[in-house]
Amino acid sequence: MSASKAKRAQVAERRTKAIAMVLAGVDYDTIAERLGYASRGAAHTDVDRALSANLTSLKDKAQQLREVQAMRYQRLLAAVWPKALKGDLKAVETAARLVDRVVKLWGLAEPDKLDLDVTGQITAEDLLAIVRATPDGDEDPGAVAVGADA
Repeated sequence: MSASKAKRAQVAERRTKAIAMVLAGVDYDTIAERLGYASRGAAHTDVDRALSANLTSLKDKAQQLREVQAMRYQRLLAAVWPKALKGDLKAVETAARLVDRVVKLWGLAEPDKLDLDVTGQITAEDLLAIVRATPDGDEDPGAVAVGADA
């Protein structure tokens, strides 16, 4: 193994250990000390770089998988489309489900809109009283008790 390959292998191993330590809850001062980083900041920067590189790689792979899946959906849609256009209800349903999957795959659906009309006010004390009145969080704090037991 060449010197540069050996150095890259050492860096990768140290980064792997540093990430494992972060996941275990070890602080960056300790990571720097145990793994030979020059400072807490150097350890933090190295972990950030490793995680960013890994996330970029994962995003690229996910994008490739989306593209492959989209091509599969397109082929299936092309197969059922002529029957759907002729009025075959089963083909129409299948085509509609395929289109829905493509929309979900690419995030093309407009998000559901939530229209809130807030006219009242609640204080922190009111909120705490509601939370305290709810035993173990099992019941809906906004529920109103009804009946003779209330």
